[in-house]
Amino acid sequence: MRITLQQLIDKGACAGQVRLFKRRYGGSVRVTKRECIAAAQLFDWDWAAQNLLSAPARRAWDEAIVTARRAWDEAIVTARRARGEAIVTARRAYHEATATAERAYHEATATAERAWDEATATVRRAYHEARAVAFYQAARGRP
Repeated sequence: MRITLQQLIDKGACAGQVRLFKRRYGGSVRVTKRECIAAAQLFDWDWAAQNLLSAPARRAWDEAIVTARRAWDEAIVTARRARGEAIVTARRAYHEATATAERAYHEATATAERAWDEATATVRRAYHEARAVAFYQAARGRP
């Protein structure tokens, strides 16, 4: 079997895959096991199977990849579990490492907030009273 650049274009392959094919093979390539393995990480094989293979060849493809997909799915589950456990461990270590600094930060900012509240209490009270009086005067028709 040969695959041509024109076939990819005619079947609507994405621009990136078309460019890659053209750079790697020019106008066409003969499909060999060796070349497929060499390009295994480069091309979208699912797209190729659906768009370039005949119906009987697609059925053979579907049967051939069942085992590979099953192995992939099992590996992903295992890897995802390991990743989750590693993240939990890393988060725990991070929180333990930053707990003292976080407490100091909250204590320091609490002190600053209290100082702010005390420093602005009088002006805040005067501001709110002025707004209340302005509302009262506006409601009575006096600016």
